[in-house]
Amino acid sequence: MFKTLYARIAIYSITVILFSALISFVLTNVYYHYNLKASNDAKIMKTLKEARQYEQSAKPTHIQQYFKHLGQMNYQIMTVDQKGHKTFYGEPFREDTLSQNAINNVLNNKDYHGIKDKPFALFVTGFFDNVTDNTVGINFKTNDGSIAVFMRPDIGETFSEFRTFLAVLLMLLLFISISLVIASTYSIIRPVKKLKLATERLIDGDFETPIKQTRKDEIGTLQYHFNKMRESLGQVDQMRQHFVQNVSHEIKTPLTHIHHLLSELQQTSDKTLRQQYINDIYTITTQLSGLTTELLLLSELDNHQHLLFDDKIQVDQLIKDIIRHEQFAADEKSLIILADLESINFLGNQRLLHQALSNLLINAIKYTDVGGAIDIALQHSHNNIIFTISNDGSPISPQAEARLFERFYKVSKHDNSNGLGLAITKSIIELHHGTIQFTQSNEYVTTFTITLPNNSH
Repeated sequence: MFKTLYARIAIYSITVILFSALISFVLTNVYYHYNLKASNDAKIMKTLKEARQYEQSAKPTHIQQYFKHLGQMNYQIMTVDQKGHKTFYGEPFREDTLSQNAINNVLNNKDYHGIKDKPFALFVTGFFDNVTDNTVGINFKTNDGSIAVFMRPDIGETFSEFRTFLAVLLMLLLFISISLVIASTYSIIRPVKKLKLATERLIDGDFETPIKQTRKDEIGTLQYHFNKMRESLGQVDQMRQHFVQNVSHEIKTPLTHIHHLLSELQQTSDKTLRQQYINDIYTITTQLSGLTTELLLLSELDNHQHLLFDDKIQVDQLIKDIIRHEQFAADEKSLIILADLESINFLGNQRLLHQALSNLLINAIKYTDVGGAIDIALQHSHNNIIFTISNDGSPISPQAEARLFERFYKVSKHDNSNGLGLAITKSIIELHHGTIQFTQSNEYVTTFTITLPNNSH
């Protein structure tokens, strides 16, 4: 129905104002009917009886002149003689609705309480109902016989100036209220429109233009979080671009190398060279296959909602299996692997945890000097499981240390790895609600420390 939030809020607010005014009128009418009507009737009846007492004591020569004088004092009067002749004084009634039965009762000396007995009408206030049955009536004795006198205050005349004042007041109230509603609605909608434009810029790929935080309410909070989201999306977009560039580079370089080797293979007839080219191509394709596997694993970790972490893992046995699997590579460099492992159970994803710990051991074997040693320890406390792996080797610069867990980052340009191992390890550990830290001592001993929650109890 409403195409803009501005129109919706404005219409809702104006509707509330008008509805409140209507309800207030109805409630005021109900209050008059049940609380004021009887006292108003009694007050007017008292005034009329005092007028009768004055007329009887003063004996004015012309009763009509007396009623005319009362009419000039802002009363509306109707007199009915025994012949049914009606005379009106003061401002005319809007309508003569008085029944003949009520007139006869007053002529028979019965008081009439039309104001008190006026039926309730939801949208008509009896206080302002200018008709003859909304009066009080008593019997007057005159020289010409009894007459029925019906009287009510002339509300229209009495409150004419007040009604003008009230009408102006209500008009100003509505005008100012509606103007303020429109202005306040605009103040709400204006930052929302700016958010809409900023969102459209985000859709177009503009992550650099911030929006100014102009408020401290919920909209201000929304502006703040929008800027945070914009910054995060900008970082994600940069990471995506870098990721695509890195993947392209990691694939393009070996493919170029393979293309070159195939050209050489076609042009040479030397069996030894041909076998060497074939072996090189096999090595490169194996590396490409490993890169593809790790990229798929990264994608799986980034979209981890389907992963389960309910395997019951004997962590010390898992580490022993990894050491046994990598023992041949360690033996080739005459490395000693020292393992101090406590018996620990852990609830997680065994396949992923195996991958994470394998990456660390493979790295340690790769960067440990020939004849060196690798120390592995597994301990636990009531709250945590702590795994450490240390090795001695070449020092790592502070700049390299800060980027160690970035995807595709390589400490050395001569490194033939794809730079994904530690990034994968970090993602796996974080999915297990753990942390991984790197430290380096003065003796160039590097240590990776993994801390996992002890969830086995």
